[in-house]
Amino acid sequence: MIKNLKTFDLFMLSLMIVSLPSVEAPKNFFLVGYLVTRSIFEFIEWKQRKIKWTHWDSLFFAFVLTAFLSTIFAGMPHLEEWKGYMVLLTAILTGWLLSRAQYSRENYQGLFIIIVLSTIPPLLVGLYQYLIIHTKPNLQLYSVGHVNHSAIYLVMIFGASLGWFLSYFSLDKFKIKLSNRHLIALGILSLVFFASLIIGQSRAAYGIGTILGLLIINFVAKSKKIKLIGCISIMLIVLFSIVLKTGVIEKQISNQEANSVLSSRDKIWNVSLEASRFSPLFGLGLSNWHFITLDQLKKSVEGRGKIFDANNYYFPGHSHNHYLSALVERGIVGFLVTLTFMLLWIGHIIRTFRWASRTKESILLWSGSLSAWVATFGIGLVNTTFHHEHAILACLFLGIYLSYTRQYFPKKNN
Repeated sequence: MIKNLKTFDLFMLSLMIVSLPSVEAPKNFFLVGYLVTRSIFEFIEWKQRKIKWTHWDSLFFAFVLTAFLSTIFAGMPHLEEWKGYMVLLTAILTGWLLSRAQYSRENYQGLFIIIVLSTIPPLLVGLYQYLIIHTKPNLQLYSVGHVNHSAIYLVMIFGASLGWFLSYFSLDKFKIKLSNRHLIALGILSLVFFASLIIGQSRAAYGIGTILGLLIINFVAKSKKIKLIGCISIMLIVLFSIVLKTGVIEKQISNQEANSVLSSRDKIWNVSLEASRFSPLFGLGLSNWHFITLDQLKKSVEGRGKIFDANNYYFPGHSHNHYLSALVERGIVGFLVTLTFMLLWIGHIIRTFRWASRTKESILLWSGSLSAWVATFGIGLVNTTFHHEHAILACLFLGIYLSYTRQYFPKKNN
């Protein structure tokens, strides 16, 4: 029974990954199926005391608990907070349950490959809709949606695919044969994912994607020659995009000419900073940012004896900052948990790097986790990066790497 359950668990997880960027209803069905199956498996293993509780389990639990407290004690209850809680809970549970799973090395590699390759069909469809038949105003992955959300998703996939490509050079000296079609295909795939960031109109994704590419090249590649070629290639692509004035560059130029480089984000952040005073401990409730009104801000500002200027505030629907979103919607408690989560995540990536760089399979998974962190942290400075599909993707990369290191990272270092 255990063996059959584990097989079904992997089957549901794989189907969820395949459908994540592509189809809405099946994605939700397979996600629920995986979470239920994994929970049953977790209960069985808990009774048998097979897997120990770690600081990561405590952190995931704290995330779930504080988000729940922010929901039941929402400073601005509209029932929307329960929907927001379920969205966050889905992503966190995916990462948490996955981090406690025990798969084979081949399974981990297989999951990583499925994540990367499953992005190709919706990307091709998105490019066709945007560039060929013009039914979309920008590049979008069908089930991910909004151009910024799709761009965040693609940044993670780009970093993971580049790490996959460079993993073939991570252990050996620089050797490449043009007859190696598999290797050439991986190189082209990485270029396509990077090009999609240039074609898209998310400046943050393009900038962070460029930084991520340079990081992956310098950390994964061992040969100085490969590092030099890789870095020069990325910088040349960036240079060409500037010269050709691609979509993302045109957007930057247009915003500069309009004296709005931040696209009014400074005014959005003013809303968040003021609204964080409304319910400082547990916040307004998840997804309740868009219920904030100008009258509430005016009352708060004037209540402190200051002059209120409506021109200093702008309401687009969300905070456009991962950390301010946590502060406003989940309060100081949620903000501290989010900050701790991000710090422990990058700490784990740094601590395991030397060990991970010894094998091709571990450098794959390490690259995926790093890509998810860089995208979540970096783009999170100017956008809300931890919800819906890209939050699930980030938790997939994190959960897989945590599960892998839980099993194979030397116990004395764990």
